[in-house]
Amino acid sequence: MPIERIHSFLVHPGKNEEEQVRISGTTIPHNGALFRMLSKVYDRSIDECDIPIMFRKRDDGVQQNPCRDLVVAYGQQPTLITGKRIAARLQSISTRQSGQVGLLFLMKATEGNEHVILLSRFPADQGVVVQERAEQLDVEFIERVFMKNAKSYKSARYSHQSFQPGSFWKGAAVDLQISGARELSDYWISEFLDSILQTTSAAGSKRLAVALMGAIKSAPSVDVRSELVAAAQLMRGQNGRRQTAVRLLERVGLSDQAVRAIADGYPGGAVLMEDTFEMNAAEFQRFAAYRAVELDNGGLLVGEDARFEEIFNEEIVDAAQHRVRYRTEGNVVNETLRKLR
Repeated sequence: MPIERIHSFLVHPGKNEEEQVRISGTTIPHNGALFRMLSKVYDRSIDECDIPIMFRKRDDGVQQNPCRDLVVAYGQQPTLITGKRIAARLQSISTRQSGQVGLLFLMKATEGNEHVILLSRFPADQGVVVQERAEQLDVEFIERVFMKNAKSYKSARYSHQSFQPGSFWKGAAVDLQISGARELSDYWISEFLDSILQTTSAAGSKRLAVALMGAIKSAPSVDVRSELVAAAQLMRGQNGRRQTAVRLLERVGLSDQAVRAIADGYPGGAVLMEDTFEMNAAEFQRFAAYRAVELDNGGLLVGEDARFEEIFNEEIVDAAQHRVRYRTEGNVVNETLRKLR
């Protein structure tokens, strides 16, 4: 068994509170139902924690992070004292909206020549909290609180061969308390872990835009091309969503054929479509800009923004009435009759 230490702490909502509640904690013994359940959580973490994250550097660019410092200190000396400092950080940013009282579990393990640290937060059962003893928890108490919420938790996993300054900067996280399980709550990743997604907002948005534009140009049919052009317009409404490209494309309702067309030309390979990033509509629009002009006679012109004037020659007919005439010329490569959605 690679697990060396497990500590648990009861964390109260403490954000913006002048006086913090004393944090009670205990060491979990390597036996019993609770240990067996936590061992399963640890074993699953290698697969469940599938959203790559990294600790945020200081604003001046120096490679130092307060949460990482606490995690490394616990890894070097996994005790109630070093663990309580991590719990205190979580309590200081926890609000009542983030799940009331919670149980934080810290696990230190060694796998081969790598140190592993797992942080997991579970919601606590309010009906049992009244039995909490000042600055002390017992395993029986934790089991009663924990058993009811064993499948609803947030986790972050870090591993490295050493605790040197350049180590333990990257990890992976999951939030099973959010529907869909591939998003992360802001307070968990940004405030508590002081981390960002490894795939930056700009890089992820550009990657999707480039793939979408390539798919439009090489679409196997006019129907698929129409879908992709519509998706380019709809992506603006996804601004700020922190999800994978796959989930974003599902949200705009693309068919399997359209998604495959994007995956075939995805920069870096289709596997990167599973990377989570925060959608930046402005950055996306820079690389996937399509212009649509609708006329009062029922006509609709759609073309790549950078080449719109090249594709459609515009002639002013009546400036006062805003009447224009568009001319274009080309070979018909496909024609279809379809309903407007």
